[in-house]
Amino acid sequence: GKKRRLAQLLDEEQQRELEQELEEERQLQRPPAVQPCQPILHKEIMKLCELNENVDIANSRAVFQHLNYAFTNTTLFKICQANSWLPNLWVSTEFQHVIATKGESLNPFLRPPRWIVVYRNQQLILLSPFEANWLMGRLPSNESPITTLRLLLPRTKRIQSIFVNTPTLTVPPLIRFANDNNVNFLLPNDWLVQLFIFNGTLYFETVEEQTAFCQCLSLCPKPRTEASKDAFEKEWIAADGFVANPEHRLSLQLHQSRFHSNPLGFIKQLIENRNNSPLPIRSHVGSIILNSTKLI
Repeated sequence: GKKRRLAQLLDEEQQRELEQELEEERQLQRPPAVQPCQPILHKEIMKLCELNENVDIANSRAVFQHLNYAFTNTTLFKICQANSWLPNLWVSTEFQHVIATKGESLNPFLRPPRWIVVYRNQQLILLSPFEANWLMGRLPSNESPITTLRLLLPRTKRIQSIFVNTPTLTVPPLIRFANDNNVNFLLPNDWLVQLFIFNGTLYFETVEEQTAFCQCLSLCPKPRTEASKDAFEKEWIAADGFVANPEHRLSLQLHQSRFHSNPLGFIKQLIENRNNSPLPIRSHVGSIILNSTKLI
């Protein structure tokens, strides 16, 4: 009797384990296969490395689009506040073209920005790896560094280089022109923070980066000055730190504000998409977005 009972218990345990394995397999089922886009190298991309010919980026919309175009066919497109992005921040259409399969949500295929062309020190263009690879073989021969190809990484750890302003890592290397202050161009913070937002950066290197981030998003998080505490009591500042009224933004010296509707839901979704994980509240960005608190 005991042996039969033990065998029955073992059978039941094996059945439960089998059911659990089947459930895990169902949960791990991959989405249907999709076809990748065949990469295209447009002549306008090739011309980016030519010194004597100026590419009319604004009027080459088959090749260059404003950054919000990158969110096409994702759930982020309608909430990305298209007019909030800097007008000199572009993506190539090839950057957005990842899969050829129609009817699929592109949320899982939102390309991470890794390669940027700083064109004539005025325009930022996010490129596909295919385009970047072509330019990488040609830009080093340029005798002028006013157009550079740069690698950009999200800062997902407290102490981490993002490379984009490292003079030895640009193509061509800015270090070659170190004595010429006119061409040794570093991306300013108001440009950087929009790239931080787009690439899912979690940490800042400096207080200035943190300030520019909050300014861009129209946020006035804790800890607050006496003036901002008073503004919070007047309900100029929402509980999540967002300042909706343009006049109140001016009073609070949010002069670099770009997002005029509350962007926190969008930012959270975007960062979680980029990092494929929940936004960590202990990170610099997570603390601002989730807890309305600056950590540096």
